[in-house]
Amino acid sequence: MRAEKDERPPMIILGVVVVYLLIFGFITYLSFLKKIHPVFAIAAIIIFTIIYLPRFMIIRKLFTEKDKVEIIEDYIMINGVGYNFSDIGNYRIRQHKPVAVFYLNNKMIVFNEAEFFLYLQDECVCFTVIGSEKIELLKEYMENTLPQKL
Repeated sequence: MRAEKDERPPMIILGVVVVYLLIFGFITYLSFLKKIHPVFAIAAIIIFTIIYLPRFMIIRKLFTEKDKVEIIEDYIMINGVGYNFSDIGNYRIRQHKPVAVFYLNNKMIVFNEAEFFLYLQDECVCFTVIGSEKIELLKEYMENTLPQKL
């Protein structure tokens, strides 16, 4: 049995870029064949780019908005800063809906992200995790380590 969804960042990037280039190339091809007017082709490309912009934002999130999270014994390291689990009072998870980027061979290429909020005694630490498997593992570890939740 194979997995029904895949979350590898290179596949997400490749899928977004290839689909955009295929449609952009097709519109340009029709314009060069004089099947559509060049003004209409430019308008169609601009409209398609605006509609497709959220997919490009996914690529941006893959490179910029994920945090480096490590669990070392009784500490959680977030971007190089360690927090002891005994200092964490509560936590909250805001999980976004998965976004299907495209389908390939009956396999869905998805993008999933969640924001974790750790409430310490004097501050709140927020970090972003990308990938369903990472989110589920971290959520399960938090539930086992920190029984209280908001």
